[in-house]
Amino acid sequence: MIGPGEIRRVAQRRYKDYLRCLVEGTDIFPVEVRFSKVRPGEAAERFASLREELAVLRAESAESGKHTYHVDWGARSDRLAGRQSFPSRIYFPDAPSLLCLLGKEEEVERFKADLVLLRHSFPVLMPWAARHPDRVISYAGEWERIVSVIRWLADHPRPSIFLREIPVVEDTKFVERNRAILRELLDIVLPDGAADRSASGFEERFGLRRIEHSVRLRLLDREISNERLSGVQDLSVPVSELAKLSFPELRTLIVVENKASFSGLELFLTIPVLKSAAAVFGSGFAAQALRECRWMADRRLFYWGDIDTHGFRILAGLREAFPRMQSILMDENTFDQFPNFRSDAPADLAQPPRGLQEGEHALFLRLARLSSRNRLEQERLPAWWTANQFSLTLEA
Repeated sequence: MIGPGEIRRVAQRRYKDYLRCLVEGTDIFPVEVRFSKVRPGEAAERFASLREELAVLRAESAESGKHTYHVDWGARSDRLAGRQSFPSRIYFPDAPSLLCLLGKEEEVERFKADLVLLRHSFPVLMPWAARHPDRVISYAGEWERIVSVIRWLADHPRPSIFLREIPVVEDTKFVERNRAILRELLDIVLPDGAADRSASGFEERFGLRRIEHSVRLRLLDREISNERLSGVQDLSVPVSELAKLSFPELRTLIVVENKASFSGLELFLTIPVLKSAAAVFGSGFAAQALRECRWMADRRLFYWGDIDTHGFRILAGLREAFPRMQSILMDENTFDQFPNFRSDAPADLAQPPRGLQEGEHALFLRLARLSSRNRLEQERLPAWWTANQFSLTLEA
């Protein structure tokens, strides 16, 4: 037998099919509900429980006057239970019966209105809507603005303006919040000349300007900063501007992941090995952005990150652009030297990155196996230890 709860689940599974039919102009009704019919002798075996189940099935059906599932009954004689009526067919004859049970009447009305807008604006999106009716519903209330943005970009291909400058929506963050759906639909609507489908970023793909991330560069050699920048040692520049810079005097560049450590580099400015050196604050996007700075490739390059799996993943990513990048203070000796300074990092279950050297790879695997105390942050290291290790590493 089957109960109202199971019938509802059947209706939920067929709801997306119904929405697809609205897009395609086809019909799915009547929707049949398959169920196991009462077998001979079952009425006698469990007379009371079966009678209760049948009563609930009947009470929740269209016989109660509701728009819901219909039940056709068939009479059958049972040797012990006598003549009984059992369901022979359960079905939804039309859309109101299905939608009323699911409480989807208002949602479908909005869906129909959004379909009219999409079909009128961009008929080419109808196959997409048929494949993803749930996506159409999830953006209910937003379609007028989504269509306005798509139409504007179709009329003004590759406009070379910032996202927030698109003039058809008052909410300046609307496009930023809805990049995913806009990209999906623009890829369908725009011709090849208006979309660079080889570009992964939204702005690059559709010819928009991107607000660049700035990268901090700190000159660790006072002679260079005095001669070239009137004594300025710490500057923050957009990635594209950093890519244009080239200090011939610099022989060593240290990418520092941790902001506190970067700010504390003042403590090490007297170390002789830091002459002709500079540090780059490489946290987050900045570390990846340094890939664009090809002038760095012929310098001695070091990466100083936290000793955790995340730090080693950043190191491996930097090595894709700069194969000669060396790590500094990211070894087992440093990790074992200060066990009391360790903290907990999130579990990392992904595959180890390529590009780590043998010792780094071994330490990565060790950290990944630890469930706690699997991180040693740069700023926890004593200044005397850091200065000594910098001297030993950079002199080598």
